[in-house]
Amino acid sequence: MASTLLDKLIVFFASLYVARNLEHHCHGEHCHVCHHIHRCLELISVCLELVVAPFELAFHIFYFKLVCFRAATSRSVTLVSQKVLLLN
Repeated sequence: MASTLLDKLIVFFASLYVARNLEHHCHGEHCHVCHHIHRCLELISVCLELVVAPFELAFHIFYFKLVCFRAATSRSVTLVSQKVLLLN
């Protein structure tokens, strides 16, 4: 519980830092604020990937099983099963 709260706080503070300093006065190529913004954005994206990945994996497994279930239960459709009259 404590680690998830700490993770949420870190993401919150990283988001807050990015929001407050996004339109800063840049000092050029070696701007320390740009560097910190970049690191915060990396941290936020990694945390979001860790949160979304299990749900995405579960969705793909569920969807794959659903497709396999449909393929296993679907009947094959033939001209005879549709009672098509073939005239020569």
